[in-house]
Amino acid sequence: MAADEYYDAVGQVLSYVLSAADFIKTQRGDRSGVHFRINRDGTILDFNAQPTNRFFTITYQFSLFEQILEAYGQDMEQRQKHMEEFDIDGTDEEHIRDDNLDQHVALRVIQDVDDEEAKNVETDIMGLATHTGCRIRNLYEQHPEEPETDIWNGVTVSGLLYPYESNFSPRDYEQTAQEVISVGNQIDEAMKKLDIMEDIEYEP
Repeated sequence: MAADEYYDAVGQVLSYVLSAADFIKTQRGDRSGVHFRINRDGTILDFNAQPTNRFFTITYQFSLFEQILEAYGQDMEQRQKHMEEFDIDGTDEEHIRDDNLDQHVALRVIQDVDDEEAKNVETDIMGLATHTGCRIRNLYEQHPEEPETDIWNGVTVSGLLYPYESNFSPRDYEQTAQEVISVGNQIDEAMKKLDIMEDIEYEP
């Protein structure tokens, strides 16, 4: 695919983003393509465009890790409670070298999510996109002590955009964004049933 065609397609989608009154929060580029973070009325979406694909994606992510970090930012007593619950000593030499104790504690917390509880929520979530064009995938974090082990960290829901199609229009962007957000809202409701989300008093 020619570079001009790719960047024209990216520019076209971004023009639709702005015309929909969505805000572009951040952007970055790497070897895999360009990535933009979009804010629509407080809901954060990731727009990813890889030059090797004939489609782009809009993704909503529910990360247990990020939700716990947000809870710590709002209430440090929540972190202290988890440190006591999991016997984490913040003065230990290992943790002194760790420049982000919040992340260390949050990772330990999501490791403790009950497998059966997680599978039940996964089952509920995977059926949410049945009547849409969205794709739902599990989200994982690497285990800090066991690199070959993945820790379940939530889910992502993605919708596809086809900007190289001759009839691609603002309506296609709008429909995809709305579907992703609709499924994302249902994911929020399903995830709040997890014990850890109740523990931090998560509310969508």
